[in-house]
Amino acid sequence: MKVKMLYWVDEVGGRAESMEIELKPFGYRTAPITQWEVLIAAEDVEVEKGKPVIVRVEPVFLPGNTLVGPLSIMRHALGTLVDVVECGVPGRVEDEKCISRVLFLPVEDGVIKKGDMVGVLKVFYIKTGLLTRILGLEPPKVELKKGFHEAKIVWRDNGNIYREPAKVTILGYMRSHIGVWELLVADETVRVKRGDVLRIRIKEVRLPPNTVVVPLPVMRNAFGTVLDVVQLGKPSRVEEEKTLHQAIFLAVEDGVIEEGDLIGVINVYYVGLGDFKPLVQDKPPEKVRIVYRSGDGIVKREVEVEPFGYRRSPVGKWEALIADESKPVRYGEPVVVKVKRVRVPPKTILYPLHIMRHAYGTVADVFCDCKPWKVEEGGEIKKVVFLPVMDGEIKEGELLGIINLHDVELSPLGRVRQWLDNWLTEMGRTFDEGDWPLW
Repeated sequence: MKVKMLYWVDEVGGRAESMEIELKPFGYRTAPITQWEVLIAAEDVEVEKGKPVIVRVEPVFLPGNTLVGPLSIMRHALGTLVDVVECGVPGRVEDEKCISRVLFLPVEDGVIKKGDMVGVLKVFYIKTGLLTRILGLEPPKVELKKGFHEAKIVWRDNGNIYREPAKVTILGYMRSHIGVWELLVADETVRVKRGDVLRIRIKEVRLPPNTVVVPLPVMRNAFGTVLDVVQLGKPSRVEEEKTLHQAIFLAVEDGVIEEGDLIGVINVYYVGLGDFKPLVQDKPPEKVRIVYRSGDGIVKREVEVEPFGYRRSPVGKWEALIADESKPVRYGEPVVVKVKRVRVPPKTILYPLHIMRHAYGTVADVFCDCKPWKVEEGGEIKKVVFLPVMDGEIKEGELLGIINLHDVELSPLGRVRQWLDNWLTEMGRTFDEGDWPLW
């Protein structure tokens, strides 16, 4: 399949050109290990709440055959990392990469200072192949980087901003591909307007040690999407317990979010780092109110959600998000764009392929004007929420982004505990064989 890609020739905001690229039906297998890379501001930047900004960072060089994604739970007091920008033309996942800028979305006015840690990047190692052959692929061998970065950790507490110099160790961790879902339920009533970027108080979500979180794509509320979650005070490390207090919400239309409304869902994955102990706790079913658009109206309905977990396949595939209409975009104003239909099979979860793929912005989420589908049912992507970083026009046929699709096996929490016990045994055997950290 051939598509058009609009990119910046030199600098972001400089000269844009379009080229035709061919997308082949490829998939991939991931290695069971992930590396972190620290993203450190290379300049002072004044930021304004709700106005996305491109920030230069100290260059991060990555090998070929890698995917990247931000480590969620807001890492800077002033906002969150939405996407990263490659040096020059966005390349293929098989190519070596250089990350030189990030797309940062502020939730407060202020100044990002040179040396601030603005985010952390997860680096996934993969081996690619045609879809007909990926089941037979072996995971790639990986050698982790070692070392540390000096950066300033920036957080807010009781209205004050603190900057603390720190030596941030470059780490890797074992991925279990086992996770549970946690609901993000509004704990206050808030009026929102299209384009607002808000920190909405949520019913507290307690996370056990050795977990990482990822927002579950497919917009879960008619008025907007959750981009990240917030832990008040100084950020905790991955290997520590955490409590989430707020969600960063991007409004795509005017409306009112009421206390008790479901505004999003997060994946909570268990990872091997330090003294790992699986802590999957039993939970009762949870009653929430789902809010979705049906035709020209908004539907609000009470539902009961059973606690479930899942085991994700290490094999994935890509689907392109291609504009199915031309549409003008304005800086900082999220816009809904029709895309060519993408069928999501039952028992499939999505994960964005990060690195900004369009010159004018990035895809913040996907959705359809319908009741959000359950993972076990599958559905169709017909539209995306696009966050522009400058004025311009999206043209029909242009590549807006790419989404990763992974099969999952769903299960009640009791079986999830069994999966984790088995994974711990396997991980211990790997350490005993002395292969760590090579795969």
